[in-house]
Amino acid sequence: MDHDQVRAFVHQQGEQWNAGDRDGFLATYRAFAPNGFRIELPVGQPPKDGPAVMDQLWAGYQGKMLMSYPVIAFGGDDEFAVIEKVDAPVDGQVHTRHTIHAYAVRDGEMLIRYFTDAAPATPATDATRDFLTRQYDHWNAGEREQFFAAYHAFTGDRFDVEFPPGTPPNPGKPVLEQLWQGYNATTKLRYRQIVVTESNEAAVWVGNEREVDGQPHVNNSIEFYSVRDDGLHIRYFHEGH
Repeated sequence: MDHDQVRAFVHQQGEQWNAGDRDGFLATYRAFAPNGFRIELPVGQPPKDGPAVMDQLWAGYQGKMLMSYPVIAFGGDDEFAVIEKVDAPVDGQVHTRHTIHAYAVRDGEMLIRYFTDAAPATPATDATRDFLTRQYDHWNAGEREQFFAAYHAFTGDRFDVEFPPGTPPNPGKPVLEQLWQGYNATTKLRYRQIVVTESNEAAVWVGNEREVDGQPHVNNSIEFYSVRDDGLHIRYFHEGH
């Protein structure tokens, strides 16, 4: 599964949704995942039969909203994530929102996880959102001590980073030290969307802003954070990988 195949699948199923081509839409999924697919919606609940979920979404929303995919980010050979742009005409105006989807394809079977609207606020989800925004803000301000203190306050030293996804996770602090040394002076992290689920997992769309040959350049990443009993697990997907 190479990057061109992934891009073709994502854009084709979006075009078929927009055109109302239900048979072609489902055929695209069958061709990409010949052993079937499941959908986790909402995230944190057991995955459901994919075609059954798509039937419900088609009946409820097709013709009422248009889909496009401005960001496709890659992990290992069998994982990718997308930003889905949803345009819905309401009373003569187009209302736009974004959702974040994670895909894993193994042995011809695909699991899709939909990070949609944020869950109702709880002390745990508020703490996760606060941690995420603070660590990006400290990065952008060049506040190294505060950046690492935010991690320590949230999770101690119990966190790891999987980059690219699909490779063994590494202890988190050395990875962040390496990223800080390599990129903090040149790259700002502009979080564009943060979704925290009831299961206290988070998906974040980040624009990595830097200058290339004197011109502004943005490489998007999609980051996933999972807070579990054994600590914080982070997975980074990037357009450029």
